Amino acid sequence: MAGSVLYAVVFGALCIMILWNLTQLFGEVDKGEKQFSEQQAERPQTIAVIALAIVVLDALMSFGFMFQPIPELGFGMVVNDGITEPTLNLNVGMLAFSAIMYSLSAIFRYAALLQQLSDETV
Repeated sequence: MAGSVLYAVVFGALCIMILWNLTQLFGEVDKGEKQFSEQQAERPQTIAVIALAIVVLDALMSFGFMFQPIPELGFGMVVNDGITEPTLNLNVGMLAFSAIMYSLSAIFRYAALLQQLSDETV
């Protein structure tokens, strides 16, 4: 029971951190700030690292994890489809999201460099 609560809390915190970083990313653009700056380039990289942490968390918890919040009332959920052998479930969607955000971070970093060069030229 403690493991499932810890998993839910950590997973929720990581999701909130991703949403907060996305809010900050789009909030700066909405304010009219520079879209391509070092600070803006750091945000997708932070999101990529957090998404990778979610993938690792899911992989660690996928080994035969069973979650039953209130078993006496019949409320429960079985992960791994009730298979008794330990299995590894890989969250490929979140892994791809992490790779995409890391790529966006590199693009933003290069765009920030081009923006800086353009500002210095003028």
